Amino acid sequence: MADRHWSQVQESGALLGMKVMFFVYRVLGRWAFGLLLYPVITYFFLARRQARSASMDYLNRVRQQGALPASTPLWQQSFSHFLHFGRNLLDKLAAWTGAFNYDNVRFHRRDDFLQMVDRQQGALVIVSHLGNLEVCRALADSSKRIRLNILVHTKHAEKFNRLMNDLDNDNHLNLLQVTDVSPATAMLLNDKLSAGEVVVIAGDRTPVNGGRQTDVDFLGAPAAFPQGPYILASVLRCPVYLMFCAKGEDGYEIFFEKFAERIRLSRNNRDADLRHWTTQFAQRLAHYTLRYPLQWNNFYPFWSRAQADQVYDSSST
Repeated sequence: MADRHWSQVQESGALLGMKVMFFVYRVLGRWAFGLLLYPVITYFFLARRQARSASMDYLNRVRQQGALPASTPLWQQSFSHFLHFGRNLLDKLAAWTGAFNYDNVRFHRRDDFLQMVDRQQGALVIVSHLGNLEVCRALADSSKRIRLNILVHTKHAEKFNRLMNDLDNDNHLNLLQVTDVSPATAMLLNDKLSAGEVVVIAGDRTPVNGGRQTDVDFLGAPAAFPQGPYILASVLRCPVYLMFCAKGEDGYEIFFEKFAERIRLSRNNRDADLRHWTTQFAQRLAHYTLRYPLQWNNFYPFWSRAQADQVYDSSST
């Protein structure tokens, strides 16, 4: 049986799970959520073989880079990976309900980005599934002049929007469902940039319909990354930033990097240009995943098919 797309895997039961966990957190509090987390994560760790195998595959590559101890059993590190994902969900709920403490969020190299916003100049921000994307609401909450438009490939964007708007009438974060960047989508996004808003897109997820991809080195092996962020940037002709979010010992760290003033894709060397920008992003993502190895929330075979055929199980060391 062919592997399902990552969106199908990660959304399986997502709405029901979100409602149940949201109810527990809202009614009984953080302690009850934390208590419920262990049996829930244990169930998913045992029941989701593909997710477990993908986690072990990723962590094994991280160990080969020296970012995790080889002496710890791989299944144990994978379970910790699942637990981090569950705790990440708790912070998502806290962000949605307004209970998240944004005072514990530290920004790095954000001044240039804020100066651009003050000039009412829009930008494209490429993010990843490292850490907690919802914490980027801190960027909007700390500066009410910033509005974030996050492009997602899932069909539940409107439901998430309604949930967040119910919790925060002054919500500065908007999810936009896109399966492909059509001319109409580009026009909509261009209008938002002209209004000084920020468009956010993930650089480590392929679109639901497959989309155009480029294989580049990531943690020592070829992996397929989407071309969409760089094609979109070339169409929008706007400044491009990278933003990585991870949880440190004293709270979340949000790192900004100026990626390009403009991304241009030449007609004669389009493939080479796309490979250049994709490689640059993959290198920066690798830098942060090696720094925070248990916080990259990917539980789907990410590397090439030949690499993904290697399956790890609970007997792996």
